[in-house]
Amino acid sequence: MQPNSLPQKQTVFIIDDNKAVRDSIAALVDIRGVPVETFASGEKFLAEYSDAAPGCVVTDFRMEQGMTGLDLQVALRERGFEIPVIVISAYANVSNAVQAMHNGAITLLEKNCSSDELWKAIMEALVTDSERRAANQANKSLIQRFEQLKPEELVVMQRVIDGQLNKVIAKELSISLRTVETRRHNVLEKVGVASVPELVRIYVELEQVLGQTPFQYLMNLAD
Repeated sequence: MQPNSLPQKQTVFIIDDNKAVRDSIAALVDIRGVPVETFASGEKFLAEYSDAAPGCVVTDFRMEQGMTGLDLQVALRERGFEIPVIVISAYANVSNAVQAMHNGAITLLEKNCSSDELWKAIMEALVTDSERRAANQANKSLIQRFEQLKPEELVVMQRVIDGQLNKVIAKELSISLRTVETRRHNVLEKVGVASVPELVRIYVELEQVLGQTPFQYLMNLAD
């Protein structure tokens, strides 16, 4: 994927206490037409960064003062920021790599890596960020579709998801068969699906995103 095919306004955030290193990486990124910002410490970056800003982080593994690159990864995670991180180290070894990758780094590179290696890692990180944000937006849109359902429609939906027949649902809820059919129709229409199998599919997808059943999540909202 080329820079001009990436989402607009993605920024590469470079964090290193060595100005020469910051400037060198910044020049590599800038010449390829991608916006870049530099910071002398992780603390300065965190003070200014918002997760609304798409892009990736390139950080030194070990800095003379303040937090390390690994500390920065932990701080980003604690704040709920999912921006991809590339760690660069003059002391790259298996132990450091394991730590960085465990903290969610895209990769760990040696400081003497080639420009091509670094740019390839940056591109991978930008694509990862783009895909994650697109997925988050799709999930948000899906949740909003389910949030249109009224509590009584959610109750019918859950029973439909469980495979119950309309007449069984009507008997259990002490409502008419016509009411069940109407609510079932409303569920499919509001969620934007044409069939129960399709409803089940996206219901399961949403359950994986939420970490709980959509029924539980939505009923809690209704309360």
